[in-house]
Amino acid sequence: MKHIFIVAALALSMNSHAATQDLDQLLSTIEADIKAQRLAKPAGNNALERIDTFRSLAPFDFRITPLIFKFGESYVSLANKAMDNKQYSQAQSYLDTAWKVAALTPGLEAAQEKNDKLSKGSNSAKKSTPKGPTKAELKEQKALAAAAIAEKKRLDTERKKKANAAKQAKADKAKQAAADRKAKEVAERNRRIANEKLLKQKAEAAKKAKQESKKATPKKVAVEKPVKAPVKQAPVAKPKPAPAPVVVKEEPKRVKKETVIRLGNETPIGNGVETSAAIASYPLPQDKISNRDRGISQDLVPICKAIIENDASIVLHAESKGDYRWLTVRLTLCTRRLDPSFRLRHSFDDNTTNEPFMTLHPARNTALLGDM
Repeated sequence: MKHIFIVAALALSMNSHAATQDLDQLLSTIEADIKAQRLAKPAGNNALERIDTFRSLAPFDFRITPLIFKFGESYVSLANKAMDNKQYSQAQSYLDTAWKVAALTPGLEAAQEKNDKLSKGSNSAKKSTPKGPTKAELKEQKALAAAAIAEKKRLDTERKKKANAAKQAKADKAKQAAADRKAKEVAERNRRIANEKLLKQKAEAAKKAKQESKKATPKKVAVEKPVKAPVKQAPVAKPKPAPAPVVVKEEPKRVKKETVIRLGNETPIGNGVETSAAIASYPLPQDKISNRDRGISQDLVPICKAIIENDASIVLHAESKGDYRWLTVRLTLCTRRLDPSFRLRHSFDDNTTNEPFMTLHPARNTALLGDM
């Protein structure tokens, strides 16, 4: 099979009719074959056959070039090993394959000269196969290589031109954007200066008008508001002498009855049980009461509002009188913050079985229970 010289593929574009994915897969397989030294064997599964297939599918795809050089280098390496073992005929066979597939493989000519010198007069040299391609084939390969190199340079130049054009377009765009931004800033600055100038003119005009108005005001007042003549008043009758004062005994001041219940100095009424129905009932947090947590004040605010709004008396159903006294202080402070004039009326009910709570009752003026 005549092998087309690989360098011709370097500068030519990919055949538009070849399947890109299939070619990519084929390149990967060729590379794997070379790495595994499946160069020309076994039949149907080697790099050389796949190289021929790739070049038949895409004769102008230069991506195959590096792999063909690797292929040629592998055969040059095999030829050098054969020469080291004095197998000159085998070495020449490897070199012939390299010449046909990749005649410009680096080191190929040197390996050929070495094998020529070592094989002179040896028996293996007499059985050697013909060396490399013919002169006509080599000339054709070199011509194709030269054309490929020229085409590659043309494509590289074209790519550079496109890249430079894209770079220039980007620079022009950035330059235009900068110019637009600067023009916008100038326009904005001119607009601001014009506005400031206009405002200054208006301020000066207003100041001038105000000054002129002040100058004109005295004349205007003298004309429009003449001084009125004094009005003659009727003679004022002389007041009659006041009658002699009558002494009246001063009426004693009425003292408002205090409704504050100071437990401990009043006598309980009835049997010490609240008889009126509760207006409302509120649970109290035992943990805060036991820990004397002053944060309970936030919990008591809505209750204090209800006490004040209903002018209610309260009964504290607490576990101990100590809890009752502490709660009374907290409630007193709470109600006074809301209404300084309000006085709390409170009583205690021993409650050792349930959670503490508070009940609101209609206003009363006497204590239900004894001391605190």
